[in-house]
Amino acid sequence: MRNGERHVMETEGARFVPVYRAPTEAIAQIVRGLLVSESIPVVLESRQVSMYDGVMVMAEGYWGDLLVPGSQADRAREIIQAFENAG
Repeated sequence: MRNGERHVMETEGARFVPVYRAPTEAIAQIVRGLLVSESIPVVLESRQVSMYDGVMVMAEGYWGDLLVPGSQADRAREIIQAFENAG
């Protein structure tokens, strides 16, 4: 999702769309857990390069994206918004 780019992925016939840009891996895992607990499948798409630990976070400004099936994107965004408002 660089420069307004919209990334879409298809897995087993489901169209996955990005719903959250995680600043760190820890927050990505927390948000993933919230969504999975609501029976929403999640794909974590890290921008990291393992041999350059943390460099891409500095370069890109975020750790990675969370993608969910398009049919569940609105519900996922509601859950994420509630999480962000609670913090």
